[in-house]
Amino acid sequence: MNRQLTGTLICLLLSLPVQAADRMTEEQIRQVIRATDLAAMNRDTLAIGMYLADSFEKVIEFVYKQKWLAKVRLDKAEYMELIDKGWANVEAYDYQRNDTVIHLKPDGLSGESHSTITENFVQDGVEITSRFRESSTYTMDKGWPVITNISGHTLVGDTTPQWQEKSSGAEQTESQ
Repeated sequence: MNRQLTGTLICLLLSLPVQAADRMTEEQIRQVIRATDLAAMNRDTLAIGMYLADSFEKVIEFVYKQKWLAKVRLDKAEYMELIDKGWANVEAYDYQRNDTVIHLKPDGLSGESHSTITENFVQDGVEITSRFRESSTYTMDKGWPVITNISGHTLVGDTTPQWQEKSSGAEQTESQ
């Protein structure tokens, strides 16, 4: 019985390095983040798409008419089309990620990141700054992490005041 237990234990220990090689690491997630951030700075939609799972979903929460919390869900194709069209209408664009925290799941095959994203852009001659808190989930696909979900919400008070005033003026006109 001891030989059987010892044999089983040795087989188990020998299989651990193979399993560890397939496990997700914090550095792999950081590499995906760096690659997608660089793609965003270069307005490269296809490069971003390489790091999105086929089952990818983007969930965007925002305040609508200063009353309601609206939520929009986009699949991979819809998200890529949205950012591609958005960048086409922007004269200047800057993208920064701060306060990134990464957590690996106990299964070793998935993880998540949380960051604050600041986008500065010029659209129709108007400078706009937007900040939002982003949460992303990752899973292993062919030995590499891919993003399966991004969700986030705009941080209230962290958008360009002039843009907020324009929006508020339009809302006041609607209600009068």
